[in-house]
Amino acid sequence: MATEAPPRAIPCFRRARGFRLYDMQGRRYLDLFRDGALLGHRPPGALTAMKAVLSQGLAGQVPSAWEGRLAAQLARLFPAFPRVRLFSARERALGAAAAWLGQPQADVLDSALCPSSPGRDHSMVPPLPRAVYWRPFLAVPVSARALLPILPLTVGGAPAPVCFPAAAAQGPSSPVPVSDTIAGFVCAGALRALAALSDPGWAARLEPADPRLAAALDGGRGWARVGPYVRALFPAEDYARVHAEFLREGVLLCPAYPGPSVLPGECSPGETSLLADLFAGISGA
Repeated sequence: MATEAPPRAIPCFRRARGFRLYDMQGRRYLDLFRDGALLGHRPPGALTAMKAVLSQGLAGQVPSAWEGRLAAQLARLFPAFPRVRLFSARERALGAAAAWLGQPQADVLDSALCPSSPGRDHSMVPPLPRAVYWRPFLAVPVSARALLPILPLTVGGAPAPVCFPAAAAQGPSSPVPVSDTIAGFVCAGALRALAALSDPGWAARLEPADPRLAAALDGGRGWARVGPYVRALFPAEDYARVHAEFLREGVLLCPAYPGPSVLPGECSPGETSLLADLFAGISGA
């Protein structure tokens, strides 16, 4: 079970740009949490799309063509899961997946947190009815029964999609649920960010280019990496201390143990060196 770092340890932020956050005193933080902003804060294409739809007045939760466009894009991205439903929060998506699977609560697998090793397919999981988080740049686990994509851009947790297989009109205990209504500008931004993932340069930008940083993350002493995602290997009771230590140095990790945190797509040489030192020096032991 995930444990949260103390909320009071995270400062109030005044603005965000790219892969950095700025607090009320103007201090800059490298953001490895990036909840709802995988490709960075204020991505130009997504903001332009959102502003264009907002100018049409589609700020409220009324049906719009953008919901269908986003659902169609997800169906193209995951052809084995073409029945797409959109929800207003991840909790709603989890509840829908659990109801369809006939579970009291969704038994969710996150491939970014699965054990992996060089040459091993980390997408392999036990063949059980599972709801599975898909994260950009990772493979879809082979035993997924309901897929919950983590989109590269969300607003307040929306949209939170669930993708069901083609033969899923009737689930183990209930039919495929009905979508929530999601504001048009939110769907437009998510659609634009999802399209940006097709640029092969993104995957390369999120890989650790510095050998020292790669060694610190891939050595298995305190951290493990799957693609751009980093999880803690040390005990949960040490995570709040480690989270606070990173924060003191100007780096924001995912508040929940064991993560995942996400490597930034842009780093100065000094920030890269700082990350290498932090990940190598703080193992949680």
